[in-house]
Amino acid sequence: MIIYPHTQARRSSTSSAFSPRSLFSSALTLALLSSVYVPLIPRALAQNVEEHSLLIFEPVLIETISDGDLVQINELTSLPSSSEAESVSEYIFKRAAQEAAQTASNEVTSIAAYEESIKQLELQGGAYEPALSQELLSLANVYQTQNDHIKALEYLNQALHINRVNSGLFNLEQERIIESKISSHIALGEINDADVQQQYLFYLKRKAFGDDSIELIPALNRYAEWNIYAFDSRLVTNPMFGITSSSNTFPVNATNNLIVEEEFRNTRLVNAQFIYRTIIDILLNNYGSSDSRLLAVEKKLALTNYFFATNLDMSSNAISNGNFSSQALNSSQEFYNMSRVSTNSLGFRHGREALERHLNLLLRLNTSTPEEIAKARIEFGDWLLIFKKRSAAIEAYQFAYDELVAKGVDQEVVNKIFSPDLPATIPTFIYYRYTRDSLNLPADLPIKHHGWFDVSMQLNRFGQPQNVEIFNRSPDASESVEFRLSRFLRNSTSFRPRFADGQLVQRDTIEARYYYSY
Repeated sequence: MIIYPHTQARRSSTSSAFSPRSLFSSALTLALLSSVYVPLIPRALAQNVEEHSLLIFEPVLIETISDGDLVQINELTSLPSSSEAESVSEYIFKRAAQEAAQTASNEVTSIAAYEESIKQLELQGGAYEPALSQELLSLANVYQTQNDHIKALEYLNQALHINRVNSGLFNLEQERIIESKISSHIALGEINDADVQQQYLFYLKRKAFGDDSIELIPALNRYAEWNIYAFDSRLVTNPMFGITSSSNTFPVNATNNLIVEEEFRNTRLVNAQFIYRTIIDILLNNYGSSDSRLLAVEKKLALTNYFFATNLDMSSNAISNGNFSSQALNSSQEFYNMSRVSTNSLGFRHGREALERHLNLLLRLNTSTPEEIAKARIEFGDWLLIFKKRSAAIEAYQFAYDELVAKGVDQEVVNKIFSPDLPATIPTFIYYRYTRDSLNLPADLPIKHHGWFDVSMQLNRFGQPQNVEIFNRSPDASESVEFRLSRFLRNSTSFRPRFADGQLVQRDTIEARYYYSY
């Protein structure tokens, strides 16, 4: 007799724990970015999304108790639970329907009202009446809520033309219009066109504030985030973004139809790298090396270097010819001589240096807590481990543990950091596919799951998974989902090793129940 109880009382666990690294997901987001370029889900899309595009896996720790022929599996951790829980697709589509319902009843009336207002303004003030720009923008926004982005762009272009006639080519009042154009281009899958608008928007900010001004920092951050998003946006078709164009090439870009996918992506990543270095230089020049804002920027710089090491095509013309975006940086910016270094060396070395500076700044700041310093040391160890510097990584982990204990930090806090229920995937500063984060789902949201799989695996002292086995499943569990989970786990590369009794575990055995929903 075999008993496999399904425990209902569940509490929240870390969504990214025990989830192998699979960088290019159908909805990857970046933990370091302060804003994400994700438009609302088009209404028509809610009827046509393939179920597995919204698939998530959520692990809970389990223990297997054997007594002769009796095997009992108990859940040791839990997930948010509610009798009113919905599946992922039900929740997402319901949310989209609610957002649509808030505007649907007034859309026809709004369109008629705006059209009448535009007509009267043209009669009174002519084709270039300044007030027309705002009315056209508002009308375009209504069409955006209807997912009619072609029509929206027509009105946005008209609004932009009127704005520039009245206020000049480089006025900052046009920012809202350009941002709306960017949203429509993204929704249409026209990443190149959106990129052109982003470049122009950043150019306006540079012209207004100057290349080395602290006032330029918000624009630099936004432009860097855009470049990372654009770098990632073409990896797969993402129904959540409404992008359905070919996966091999970008849509035709009237501004520059010579940009191909790899060159475009590589250039965006190079731009992000240099933009973060520019932000660091501005902060250093204006506030010195102890400015706490450097902490976040150094980690973002490490993120770009991670992408450099794992994804950059060094043969790209954008790299070999130094053909970077002419509007991204000023001409005095130092460029890497990429022809002389390998991708791995470039990403590893500069990422390591960024994380070292991040750690050293924490050590200098009087406000840093022992836990913050320990986590920075651990992240530095993660970096070393990812790039096969295993002995140095283990030394970094052990030093961080010993230092935290020596500072008298409560052992429960130490265990939470170094001995979590389920090991963390590294690096921890990105979100992974098949997680709540990848679909922007709240961590405390109760989810109705379709089924589950019980998984056992071992991790060696370097966090590499071995002997991955799915040994049990819920009734009617989907074979296609099981295939995805198995492939997902077996393709993983590295987890953060855990501690036990003050030492790294040499061979870590993990058992987890993976709930799934879509």
